[in-house]
Amino acid sequence: MGNNCIHKVSIIVPAYNAERYIEDCLDSLVRQTYKDIEIIVIDDGSLDSTGYICDVYQEYYKKLIKVVHCSHCGVSFARLSGIRKATGKYAVFVDADDWVENDYISSMLSYMEDADVVAAGIAREVQGQPGNTIYEYNDIPSGRYENELEKRELYEKMLYSKAPYRFGVLPYMCNKMFRKDFMKQMLEKTDKRIFDGEDAAVVYQYLLLSQRIVLTDECKYHYIYHKSSVSLTDTQDAYLNASYLYQELYACFRQSEYCAVLLKQLDAYMRRLIWKKDPAAYLQVNSFSFPYDKVQPGSEIILYGMGKAGNVFYRQIIQTRCCNIIAWADIKAEHIGNTVEGIPRILPEEIKRYSFDYVVIAIQNKILACNIAEKLFSWGVEKNKIIIPEI
Repeated sequence: MGNNCIHKVSIIVPAYNAERYIEDCLDSLVRQTYKDIEIIVIDDGSLDSTGYICDVYQEYYKKLIKVVHCSHCGVSFARLSGIRKATGKYAVFVDADDWVENDYISSMLSYMEDADVVAAGIAREVQGQPGNTIYEYNDIPSGRYENELEKRELYEKMLYSKAPYRFGVLPYMCNKMFRKDFMKQMLEKTDKRIFDGEDAAVVYQYLLLSQRIVLTDECKYHYIYHKSSVSLTDTQDAYLNASYLYQELYACFRQSEYCAVLLKQLDAYMRRLIWKKDPAAYLQVNSFSFPYDKVQPGSEIILYGMGKAGNVFYRQIIQTRCCNIIAWADIKAEHIGNTVEGIPRILPEEIKRYSFDYVVIAIQNKILACNIAEKLFSWGVEKNKIIIPEI
């Protein structure tokens, strides 16, 4: 492929406490063979000398590098701050602890033509072991995807290609070139509370809304793995993050004509995310999943059913803090105890005494669940407040 057009490319570099790596990163960017670029570094409230180093580079490369200092708000806000400052037609994102080959921008640009995105491979290296490189590729064949048949082939395997877990299209932002204006819209609307999987939240929505997608096996982006790459986030925050990520992608996928295949992949992806953090929790939720898509975050709910499904839902709600359980109903509630961790255990007929947003029926038997829903409706509960999940 080739592209004879000259367009400015904005390179956005979020940086936080990256004093040990930022010089190698910036050196690789200023050496790019393609010269119509701008480098925008977002120093996201670094506590080390990162900000000072970036300022030195800005002073030396006045026409090439722009540094923005902000409070520590996280990578999503840093990327958004960067793209708001960008003046290029295209945008790429480079992490401050990574580096790219000299022809990285020219190579990616050669595939753009009139595409919306170019998705390449990635070269993984362990810090201090530059000769030990592992190349990671998209699991969908390289090429241009733009007509209906081609895009269906891509979307059917985009998040999950095959086991052991393989992404059809790698979820990273750093190995892609985007249309700047289009990406700005994505970053503006994406949930900034997502801190694990934030790349996937943006990338897969962007791909789904793209008209022309190019995949290439080139691996000119070098991802450096080091100890500080490991997340220290606690498990409770990880579950809350998972609920935000799920709702973000679910809302987008539900509107797509490829909804059925996308939601199956999303389920597999979320299970992988939970498995990475807590294998035991993965096993617990393997059969049942709380209906996050049908219950608004922060809602007050009554959970109906204290069996296996009800207990799994209860754990998921407590872990993700996605909503508030104001009561837990079951026909055998009087034999189980009055409260559990401050949540009243009530008989079904007592539901009428409560003010709530939803009743979530956690009953495996679909016929019984529907009968319960009819009973609730006969008691005056509005139908749109009765949730029967797929169990």
